[in-house]
Amino acid sequence: MTKTTRNTAAAAEESFHKHYSAIWGAERWQDSLYPALAKPTRHAALINRYASPSDFWQAIAEANLDRDDLEQVHLPSLTPPSSGSLNGIICYARKTSPSELSVSTFPPPKPAAFSQLLTHWNLDAASALVAQLLDVRLGESVLDLCAAPGGKSIALAQSMFPAWHAEASSLGIDGDATGTRPQDRSVTSAVLRSNEADARRQKRLVENLQAYLPAQLIKQGSVQCLRVDGTSTIVNALLAPGGYDKVLVDAPCSSERHIIHAHLKASASGNTAPEMANWRTGSSKRLAQTQLSLMMTALKVVRVGGRVVYATCSIDMMENDGVIEKMVAQVEKERKKGAKWSVKLGFGEGTNADGLLEQWAEKTKHGWIVLPDHPGDGKWGPLYFAVVTKTDGT
Repeated sequence: MTKTTRNTAAAAEESFHKHYSAIWGAERWQDSLYPALAKPTRHAALINRYASPSDFWQAIAEANLDRDDLEQVHLPSLTPPSSGSLNGIICYARKTSPSELSVSTFPPPKPAAFSQLLTHWNLDAASALVAQLLDVRLGESVLDLCAAPGGKSIALAQSMFPAWHAEASSLGIDGDATGTRPQDRSVTSAVLRSNEADARRQKRLVENLQAYLPAQLIKQGSVQCLRVDGTSTIVNALLAPGGYDKVLVDAPCSSERHIIHAHLKASASGNTAPEMANWRTGSSKRLAQTQLSLMMTALKVVRVGGRVVYATCSIDMMENDGVIEKMVAQVEKERKKGAKWSVKLGFGEGTNADGLLEQWAEKTKHGWIVLPDHPGDGKWGPLYFAVVTKTDGT
């Protein structure tokens, strides 16, 4: 490493710390948030309910993990069960305590004995939380706009097609008490469309969906994989008859935790991580333009009354609340041009969102953010999310 390279890297690191200290406060950044981000990411196992649960527990046993050392992650449901929402998402985490300096992950998924579908997906539980908050219901059409590598799409699918759950086959009726019998599985109006613009990442997305979801769902078109640039003004390939009921925008972002981990790993061996060396304060501003374009596309393709959940793993508010503010301003411009719809932020009245989410996230101006130094001690995140409903603006 040359002296010039070292100096450039050191300057970038100093600027990085200065930037996020200004956002979160120097004391919290230095004493709490940065140390929490520097620790290994805590993972949960998203259970693939289309494979047998016994295969998951077999994978756990073969990894020499004690079942009693696992705990189910209780994802908050913001809609009363009687309203028709589903809770098909089941996650387990390894028990942890505030004194732990690192958190081990789960073993890799294994093919289930009968179906050969993979048993689980390792992810940050905050990602499962976002999928849960989309509030998918039976028969809905859903778009995952930035889906690769596929974890959130697979999480969404758990709620969308309950008649295909492995438990439904063993019971002879649907395991979620929907009244759907296995012989009626092919009769469903639900559609999940997973989109990824990058060809290489889209190929991986297709492979993952095939590895986790019943082949018949893909064959009959209930699950579709698209490759469309969501930032383009021409989005005809994304349109659905009547508009989507729900859209998830898990937007590309600065991913500061990845930068921190890459930096610490490289520094340990006396090297410089390009992720940190190339970091600039202006990167969030450029990304915010892409994120805004994706949000406007989501609002164009969702139906009036439909929900859009916007999410990033960034801790820069320019990419979070800042994008939501720009989106609201852009919607007003569209209305002046003749658009007949508007937007409403938040979950609406009667959900007690703040109370249900307080163990997970802290409130921001327009949304919530899950951070690994949260006093709830889940060690999840970072993950920002905001909920937007498209409303009739006439």
